[in-house]
Amino acid sequence: MPFCYYGAIIKPAGFLKLPKFMSNLEQIKNYFKEVKVEMSKVKWPTKNQTVNYTLVVIGVSAVVAVFLGALDYFFNLGINFFLFK
Repeated sequence: MPFCYYGAIIKPAGFLKLPKFMSNLEQIKNYFKEVKVEMSKVKWPTKNQTVNYTLVVIGVSAVVAVFLGALDYFFNLGINFFLFK
């Protein structure tokens, strides 16, 4: 329900909703049409880029795993040294 504030009509936040006359099926169709338009704007990576990015992720994951494993090992040695002399 709009109200007047110094002569200006201010609409509540719900005014962005789809019109009531659109059925649920029309709303679903509209949604998928918009998805199709947006997905056509996406610049997809090439196969070569995808392979390279995958290898980078695997490599970084392996390095982090080795680093955390080494930290765990040395902290375990330190705790065992001080607690179980």
